[in-house]
Amino acid sequence: MKIALPTNDRKEITKRTGRAKEFVIYTIDNSVITGIEYKKNEHDHDHEHNEEEEHTHKEIIDLLRGIDLLVVRAIGKHFKRDVEEAKIEYKKTKEEEIDNVIKEYL
Repeated sequence: MKIALPTNDRKEITKRTGRAKEFVIYTIDNSVITGIEYKKNEHDHDHEHNEEEEHTHKEIIDLLRGIDLLVVRAIGKHFKRDVEEAKIEYKKTKEEEIDNVIKEYL
């Protein structure tokens, strides 16, 4: 199982999923962590969106391809739409610490 979490400091799940500095991806097999990978978020939030331009998160969706679960603390309406369209399963958590979330899957 591959689980992705948005983070800015590699310790906590950031609340602004689409603006996360990076995503940590844990690979878990038979209740054992077999891999940890960090992928930089290349999505550009600094550019302006005009009314006719659609707000998408294509870069993040491409980065998350192949994961089994995305765990977030919050998800904005545009990001939620893109995740659902890409058929990426996600789960909200109130937990802030990445280690505590991952323990649930071990």
